[in-house]
Amino acid sequence: MTWWQTIPIFAMAALIYVLPGLLVLGAAGVRRLNLAALAAPVSTTIASCTAVVAPFLHLPYTPAVYFTVSVVLAFLVLAARYWWTRRGKSWGNLANNGPLNAHDLGRWTAILAVPLGVAFGAVVIAGRFITGFGSPENFSQTFDNVYHLNAVHHIVQTQNGSSLTLGNLTEASRYFYPAGMHDMMALLQMLTGASVPASVNVGTIVIGALVWPLGCMFLVSRIVGYRPVPLIATGVLAAGFSAFPYLLVGFGVLYPNNAAIALLPAVFGLVIELFGLSRMPATSIWPPLLALCATFPGMVLTHPSAMVALIGFTAPVVLGRLVKLFLEWREGAGSRRAVIVWALLSVAYFGAAVVTWMILRPGLGAAPWTPFQSNSRALGEILSSAPMGTTAAWILAILTVIGLYVIARNLRRTWWVLGVYLVAAVLYMVVSSWPPGTFRTLLTGVWYNDSFRLAALLPVASFPIIVFGAEWLLWRFRALLELVSKRRIRKEPSVDGAMADAGRSRVQLGRRYVAVIWVALGVLGVASQGGTLAPVQQRLGDAFRVSATSDLVDSDKLALLKQVDAIVPKDGVVVGNPLTGASLVYALADRQPLAPHIFGERTEKEQLLLDHWDEAAFNKDVCPVIKELNAYWALDFGTKTVIPTEDPFPGLADLTSGSAPDIQVLATSGKVRLVRTTACDK
Repeated sequence: MTWWQTIPIFAMAALIYVLPGLLVLGAAGVRRLNLAALAAPVSTTIASCTAVVAPFLHLPYTPAVYFTVSVVLAFLVLAARYWWTRRGKSWGNLANNGPLNAHDLGRWTAILAVPLGVAFGAVVIAGRFITGFGSPENFSQTFDNVYHLNAVHHIVQTQNGSSLTLGNLTEASRYFYPAGMHDMMALLQMLTGASVPASVNVGTIVIGALVWPLGCMFLVSRIVGYRPVPLIATGVLAAGFSAFPYLLVGFGVLYPNNAAIALLPAVFGLVIELFGLSRMPATSIWPPLLALCATFPGMVLTHPSAMVALIGFTAPVVLGRLVKLFLEWREGAGSRRAVIVWALLSVAYFGAAVVTWMILRPGLGAAPWTPFQSNSRALGEILSSAPMGTTAAWILAILTVIGLYVIARNLRRTWWVLGVYLVAAVLYMVVSSWPPGTFRTLLTGVWYNDSFRLAALLPVASFPIIVFGAEWLLWRFRALLELVSKRRIRKEPSVDGAMADAGRSRVQLGRRYVAVIWVALGVLGVASQGGTLAPVQQRLGDAFRVSATSDLVDSDKLALLKQVDAIVPKDGVVVGNPLTGASLVYALADRQPLAPHIFGERTEKEQLLLDHWDEAAFNKDVCPVIKELNAYWALDFGTKTVIPTEDPFPGLADLTSGSAPDIQVLATSGKVRLVRTTACDK
C-alpha cells in the first residue's frame, strides 16, 4: 500500500473524528473556531462512552451504532435548544464565537487566519509522520505496540470497545483500560477494511495534524486573544515542538497518552473560560460548563493521566480566579461574599486534587524510570522546548523569553499563565533530574516516573507564552516598518497632488503591513522546523522500520505472519511468546493468539500451555487442553525478545531449541517457523 492509496482512509478518519462532534455542537449553536476545535474531543466522548454503554444495551460497537448515536444526540440537543429558546431564554455562547476582527490586517487575513494556520501545521506534521513511518503498513517495533495493535483488532473482532472490560484482551483479564484511542482506530478499520497498522498510522496522523493544532488554537484564543496574528502563529508553530506530537509516537509507543494530550488543550481552554479568566468571557457559565461535560469524558477514557495533568494545570487557574475576585473586592467592584465562597471552593479543589493525585498512580513496580540529567540541563531543555536531549529549538527559546517578558509587563492579568508553565516545568525537572525517592514519586508517579510522558506535556503549557512572544515580535516588526514609511512620506513635497500621493502611500503602507506579517509568520513556521525535529523524525524512522534486525517483528517474521491465515483455520489458536512479536499474529494475520498481550491474567489451561505446550508428546495433561482450546499451532520466533527479560513463557523453549518431539513444520521464513504439534493426533 502507498500513501496515495490511503487518501480514502484519511477521509474516513476525518469523518470519524470530526462529524459527530460537528453535528452535536452545531445543533447547540456553536460556530467557527469553537465548532472546529471542539469537534474531535466531543466525537471522542461519543465514541468512548458509546463503547461503554453499548454492551449493557446488547448493542455491537460498530460505525453504524456510533453515527446513529451521534445523530440522536444532535437531535436531542437541537430539541432542547429549541424548547429553551421558545421559552424566551438563551443558554448563551462560548467566548470569541464571532468573526475575527478585520480592522488591523484586512478582510482576507481575518478570513484565512484559522484555515491557513491549521493547514500549515497539518501539512508539516503529516509530512513528518509520513516520512517517519515510511510505509502506511509499517508499525512501531516497540514493547507497548503488542498491546495497542491487538487491542484495536480485538474491538473489531468482538465489537466491544468498553473501557470497563478491555483489560489485557482475554476473558480472564477483563478490567478497566482506557480505550478511547483504540475505539476510534477500530471504527476506522471497520469502516475502511484497512489493515490494523494502516488504520492506526492514519488515525495517529489525524490526531497530530488536525486535532492538536485546532486544540492549541482554541487554548490560545482563551489566553492570548481571538485575533488573527496569535491564531496564525499558533497554527504555524504547532508543528515546531519535538515533544509533541512526535515524541510519544517514537517512544513506547504511547498511543493513548498521545491522543489524550492532543485533546488536552481544548479541554483546558474550556476550564479557563469556565473560571472566568479567558481574554473574552463567555456570556454565561453554562456554555463552557456544558462543553466541558461533552469533552472531558472522552479525554479521560483516552488516558486518565491527561486528567491529572489538567488538575495540575488548573491549580493556578483556580488561584487566579481567587486573586481576581479579591482584587475586584478591594477596588469596590466585587463582593466579599464571592471572595469567601471562592476561597472555600479553592480549598475543596486542592483537597480533591491531592486525593486524586494520590489515588491515580500505578505501583512502583511499573515506574522504573530514573533521572538522567542535571537540574541546569533540565531547565535549559524547558526554556528551549527541547526536552529529552533533543537539539535546542532556538526560535522557540527566543519566543519563550520574549513571552515571559510580555507576561512580566502584564503580571496582574497573566501571572497565572506563568503558573501553568511552572507546573509543567517543575514536573519535568523533578522527573528528569531529581534523585529517586518519595517526593519524586509523589509528584510524577502518575506518569510512571517517565520523563517522556511529562516532556510531552510541556508544549501545552508553553504554547501560550510562545505565542505571546510571537505576537509581540511581529508587532515590533510592523511598528518598525510604519516608522520608516512615515519618515519617507514626510519627505514628499506637499504641492501638486501631494495629499493624494500621501493617501496612496498610506494604502500601500497598509498592504505592506499585511505582507510583512504574513511573511514573518511564514519565517517563524519555517524556522521552527530547525534541528530539534530531525532527531525526533529519525527516532520515528528507527522505531517504525521493518528490517532484518527489527526488535519486535523483523522482515522474516513478517513474511511468515503473512502466510498464517492461509494455513491456520479461522478458529485455530496460535501459541507464541508475546515478547518475540508472535502475539501480533492477531492484529497482522487475524488469528487468535493464546496470549494476546505480554501481561495479563491467564486461566489455568492457558497457563498450562504457556508453560508446557512443547511437552505434548509426553505430558499427559497437555493434549486435552490443546484439543479443547484448538491450540495445535505455534510460532517459533526464536529467543530474541523486544526487551531483555527472563523468559516467562517456557512452554516453547524445547520448540525453539529444536528438541520438542512430534512437531510438523508448516511454513518457514529464514530462521522462524510456523509449526503444528502432531502428538495430540494419536
